[in-house]
Formats: sequence, C-alpha cells, structure tokens
Amino acid sequence: MKIKAYKITLREIYEDDLEMLRNWRNMPEIRFNMIDQHEISIEQQKRWFINLTAPNQGHYVVEYKNQAIGYANYKLNENRIWGETSLYIGEQKYCGTILAFCLALALLDYVFLQLKVQHMKADVLTHNTAAIRFNEQLGYVYIDKSDDLIKMKLSIKDYLNAKNKLTKIIRV
Repeated sequence: MKIKAYKITLREIYEDDLEMLRNWRNMPEIRFNMIDQHEISIEQQKRWFINLTAPNQGHYVVEYKNQAIGYANYKLNENRIWGETSLYIGEQKYCGTILAFCLALALLDYVFLQLKVQHMKADVLTHNTAAIRFNEQLGYVYIDKSDDLIKMKLSIKDYLNAKNKLTKIIRV
C-alpha cells in the first residue's frame, strides 16, 4: 500500500531498504533523539523486518521525487483509540526542510481520516526541542513532563486546526 500526499510518498519497506534504513537510524544525530539510542545491528534490523506485518501498525520508506529520504511508522492500540507515530528524514539535504511536515501531514491524515484513530500520543526527550516545537505546530499539547521525557497528545480537532495553518505554508 502507498500513501501519496503533500508531495511525498509513503511506500512499504522492502528487504533491499534494510541497510539504508539501518544506516539512517544509526546516524548519531538521529539516534541521539530516540528514546532507544543504541545502535542497531544487521541481525536486529533483519528481526525487526520480519515483524513488520504485526496488526495495527504500518512502516514506510518516505520518498520525495522518487528518492528515498526517510522513514515513518504508526502504531495503534488494539481498539484504535490511541496511536503514535515516529518519523525521521535520513537524507541530510532534506533535514530541516518543510518535507518533515509534508510527511507528518500525510501520515496523520491517514491515521485520523482513514483509520479513524481518536487520539495520537508522542513521547519526546526533553532535550529534543526541535521535535517538541514540531509536534506543537502539528497541534500536540503537553499532558505530562519529567526530567527527561515530555508526553504529548493530539486530538483530531487540534490536528485539523494545525493542518489548516500548515497547508497554507506548504502550498499543497
């Protein structure tokens, strides 16, 4: 299955993508902002790939202009009331660009509008100020904060309000 929206495509992950995804995930600047910061081995990546078909989740290679540039996923609880997403841009020339918002909008549109999830949540390390600001611009609000972790949630209403503002910026 492919998701095409906001100038990007989310496509299924193929075995040939594994080393590219592993290399991106192991980049220090990406790993530093992950809750699990250990390096991923080739064997761990292969085991992860085998389990990608678990129900209530989707994993994607992100493409822009037919070039793989990143990774995105969603995971939903059993009754689809709550879900969470994660994403990263691995191609350095696209880091810090509007494409991260294009990716997030495509994924959140799919989760909220197609899968009918009611709320999304996000756990963000407190030092990851870029992700905190990013999530706030998507409509996420704080629900809890500790010394090292901020918990946020996103309702469909808050998402649609934020989406309306963001789509004017990205002109889609």
